[in-house]
Amino acid sequence: MPPKKAKGGDSEGKVSHGTEQAVLAYLQKTNRPYSANDISSQLHGQVSPAQAKKILNSLADEEKIQRKDNGKQQIFFAIQTRIDVPNIEEAEEEEDSIKERAEQVGKLKEENRALASRLQALTSALTDDQIRERIAKLAHEVDSQQRHKPV
Repeated sequence: MPPKKAKGGDSEGKVSHGTEQAVLAYLQKTNRPYSANDISSQLHGQVSPAQAKKILNSLADEEKIQRKDNGKQQIFFAIQTRIDVPNIEEAEEEEDSIKERAEQVGKLKEENRALASRLQALTSALTDDQIRERIAKLAHEVDSQQRHKPV
């Protein structure tokens, strides 16, 4: 039986432009180093490890990504200078937004604790029917004790 062909390329092993763009976009989005095998597994079989290696080497040769050799293993990652870095004002706005959200979370947690304790109190309290039964039982005990009370 002939071997199965990997997804993402044609029968001659060529790689489509869309697959190359998917690998590049993934590297830029995650912004961390990967080997060809890592890329193949992270893209869930969109490319085989051999195709991933071919794509990554091609992207590195075109200087769209960077490649580091460590013995026999090669690691590929997005070029850091092309990553958008927010300016000081945007960073401060983001920090303020994070602080506001943290305060909201704190308030909501406190409210949640209060509601949880109230729910616990309500669920452990007797229902109206249980209270009526308890009153009837206690009234019956009182009557019974008063009848047997020595004079």
